[in-house]
Amino acid sequence: MSRKENNLGIHVKKLGLNEVEVVRRTAETEIACKISSGKRRKWNLDTGLHFFNHMIEELAYFSRFNIDITVKSPHFLLTHTALEDTGITMGRAFYELATLRGKQTGIRGFGSGIGILDESFVFARISLEGRAGSFFSRHARRFGIVEDVQEEFLESFFQGFAQGMRLTIQIDLMKAEDPHHLWESCFRAFGCALGESLQIDEWKQGGIAGVKGTID
Repeated sequence: MSRKENNLGIHVKKLGLNEVEVVRRTAETEIACKISSGKRRKWNLDTGLHFFNHMIEELAYFSRFNIDITVKSPHFLLTHTALEDTGITMGRAFYELATLRGKQTGIRGFGSGIGILDESFVFARISLEGRAGSFFSRHARRFGIVEDVQEEFLESFFQGFAQGMRLTIQIDLMKAEDPHHLWESCFRAFGCALGESLQIDEWKQGGIAGVKGTID
């Protein structure tokens, strides 16, 4: 945690077993992320990108975590930077939560999920062992643009998330005829996997998923 609020870098504003608040400042973006468990409430999602807001909404709903995100830029908002930096910031918030829960209650540390919307289908798997990586397998055709975001930048979000949370992400984009449906299914599947990975597992209390007992 930085001492000066105006410094660039990660600032952990609040840390508890059920609520975490993180702010990440760079010369390009300032992103605030708050996550909490418990009763579902209305979320504040303001990334500057309508479709990305909708995708975080899906992630929050299917992970069963309340998520608030605000993205600001001192100069101009670049789509790639907004998605990647949001992924890093959100991943860091979940990293802090996973680390604290791992030590105090134990967590499962891995999870999987499927996302289905009409004709689309996506399968996601994650493992929280400090081996950051985001791996996509595409069986569905590439569309290029979905609403107001390029597909490549949506993948950048997961790369940033893997970096911020220090976890391995594997996502199989299986099939879709509609790009909106494909990525909505993707965020649904990832949300399910994320929520499952953070479930309490007393067997693993004091560490994380792997036998090495740390994600550092």
